[in-house]
Amino acid sequence: MHISFHYSRTIRQILTNEGENRIIMIKRRKTGEIECAVSPVVGVMLMLVVTIIIAAVVSAFSGGLVGGNNQKTPTLAMDVKIVNSSSTGTTFSATILGISDPVQTKYLKIATSWAKNITSGAVYGGNTTSTTGATAPYGFGPGITGNTTLTSPYNPNQYFGNYTLMQGTGMVAESSDISSLLGGGYGNLGVGDVVTVRVIFTPTGKTVFQKDVYITGG
Repeated sequence: MHISFHYSRTIRQILTNEGENRIIMIKRRKTGEIECAVSPVVGVMLMLVVTIIIAAVVSAFSGGLVGGNNQKTPTLAMDVKIVNSSSTGTTFSATILGISDPVQTKYLKIATSWAKNITSGAVYGGNTTSTTGATAPYGFGPGITGNTTLTSPYNPNQYFGNYTLMQGTGMVAESSDISSLLGGGYGNLGVGDVVTVRVIFTPTGKTVFQKDVYITGG
């Protein structure tokens, strides 16, 4: 009886130990499978994070290069007139009717283009751009510091590039300075002719205003 009881107990121990070993092996195998499955996912996530970070850095760097002062492109509405008068010659004037944000004119270009059939049958055209360093068009009203006047002599604060455009700002170019806006040969223009006027925001290179302006008499 004693031998049988001891033998039976040993068998139970063996079976128990075998079962525990199998359970341990199964757990280890599952853990390995989970680790193998998780590793590629973690790798992909790390790659995505690195890619996003690199894209953000490149975007910020590009924005700094293109945007200058990180200014956003404004929206602009203005009334433009070009008058051809026998007494004062050809003059340019503009009034800012609305602008999304005040903009320094050093960040702007005024470009004009036109074409004219002259009596000889030839086509004469003008295409010019007013940039910082050009004095006309002169500014007056809101956005100009110091004393302003509507007639020459103008002070340096009124030179294009030195003042800020905001609602109500006025710009003017008299016949003595009109060539900086209309280019050479503008004398061929007369009443009824059309000049395309564009305003370009230089940090982004986008056109913020464009209009075909008909020359009127005065």
